[in-house]
Amino acid sequence: MKKKYAINLEENRLIEYIIFILILLIYIRALFLPLWDKDAAHHANIALNMYQHHNYTDLIDRGQDYLDKPHLLFWLALISYKVFGVTSFSYRLPTLLLSLVSIFSVYKLTKYLSDKTTAKIAALILATAQSFILSVMDARMEAPLTCGIAFGLWQLVVYLDNRKFINLLLSALGAAVAFSSKGWIGPIIIFSSCFFKILLERKWNVLASPKTWLFLPFFFLFITPVLYAYYIQYDLHPEKVVRGMTNISGVKFILWNQNFERFQGFDAEKRNSDYFFFYHTFLWAFLPWCIVAYMGLFYWLRRMFFKKKWTHPFNFAALSFAFILFTISFSNFKMPHYIIMLFPLAAVFTAPYIRLTLSQKTGLKIFYPMQVFLAVGIILITIALNFYFFQPQNILVAIAGSLLILTLVILIFKKNLPKPIRFILISAFTSISFNFFLNFNFIPQLMQYQGGNQLADMLHKSKLDIPNEDIMLLNTNAHSFDFYTAYNHQVVDVNKLHEFYPSIKDKYFIIDTHTARTLESQGFQFKPVLEHTDYNVTTVKLKFLAPKTRLQQCDSLMLAQIALK
Repeated sequence: MKKKYAINLEENRLIEYIIFILILLIYIRALFLPLWDKDAAHHANIALNMYQHHNYTDLIDRGQDYLDKPHLLFWLALISYKVFGVTSFSYRLPTLLLSLVSIFSVYKLTKYLSDKTTAKIAALILATAQSFILSVMDARMEAPLTCGIAFGLWQLVVYLDNRKFINLLLSALGAAVAFSSKGWIGPIIIFSSCFFKILLERKWNVLASPKTWLFLPFFFLFITPVLYAYYIQYDLHPEKVVRGMTNISGVKFILWNQNFERFQGFDAEKRNSDYFFFYHTFLWAFLPWCIVAYMGLFYWLRRMFFKKKWTHPFNFAALSFAFILFTISFSNFKMPHYIIMLFPLAAVFTAPYIRLTLSQKTGLKIFYPMQVFLAVGIILITIALNFYFFQPQNILVAIAGSLLILTLVILIFKKNLPKPIRFILISAFTSISFNFFLNFNFIPQLMQYQGGNQLADMLHKSKLDIPNEDIMLLNTNAHSFDFYTAYNHQVVDVNKLHEFYPSIKDKYFIIDTHTARTLESQGFQFKPVLEHTDYNVTTVKLKFLAPKTRLQQCDSLMLAQIALK
């Protein structure tokens, strides 16, 4: 293996430290950005409800029982709230720490299977993959899920070889973390990967060992807190109505029903049901490594199925990635962030492929110019986003970001540096440059158009003496308003406003202008107290990016009083 893999990253440690510091800087910056109104602020508010009401078993979403996902992320946020208070930093901190554990686990697994240089490349691939970086900012279930998969897989692979009890115990813990984040999909990825390793290396005797089967009782022991919480919230309260159902067994849901909900789609709701959705999502989500990763996948599969070379230590990772990707593509409910759970496997089989293919002239001729072309394209997009659409408001950010781009340009033209090393450095600095501007310039300005957090900030600064108990929500999407006022406000059904109005006429309401116009046609009139531009920043479109048409794409979110005409 060492003769084939000519790339050596052990000669210059300074560049490694620089890259690590830059990536960590980007991650840390994400801790202080406002939460997006979608899943991040939504999940943060469920944890906020736990924090405010000291109810650590029930998941409550704006007064309603929340059945969708397990408890781990919410518990981690809750602990962080208790230590640091209710802030963006405290909510995202567990996500950052879990992401670092994922990177470390991928490094250790790859090093165990090969050597230190390949492990460093694998860790770098995961750390700079676009959606992995975004997952630190858009903190949701993917961070603990990916962490559980990466850590559990590392420990179970090691156990298959050395049969040490500690590795078995830790692998059960990793699988339990994955399960407690998003159900069975995490353990399934771990189990399928290790099954393929057993199959390819013919280690069937490991299944004959009684010690191996201790995995199951330890796994169920580690997920007991989640099962108990589901039991308390649902099994003891069959009268609860969730999604029009009663007599819900929470334990049965998480152990069985949840497996099929997303696969089949929620009732009649299907989302991104196109079979090829995850295949093309991977192309942008795994930037700047996506093309070489797909080529690596084809390489390992071709090596196995056409050349009948089944025994390479990385075969199982490629085979498991292909199997899981193929299987989940049949799901009727898909979201782009779901693909992140496969990134550890992708990093593990892509790293050795890079070392192998870039040690050959043919591989260099194909991949080096392709990666340079990709880097140039991404940097042009970076420049357009940050020097035309959202110009830097901080001169230090503009200078630092420009220096990163200049470093990338120098790397492209630096002839005295071997091309294989330049390939890796160009890829890393492409991601670093793009995400530096993203987290230090683009997203901070973008969040100025999210009405929820901005309206909360205006309320704090206005010194208006309005108790949170007197504010109600007619707009149910402004989760960030709740979070940044540290209070889960009561939701009023717009269609029942006439019915409830006599008892709440003295309250204040969070409402968007579109809903306000609808209610005005029904005889209501509004007196805005505070108002701010509002846009769904998770679905940025070109007309919004363009300064001339940006405001035309925005709504307004307001704190208002309501009266009948």
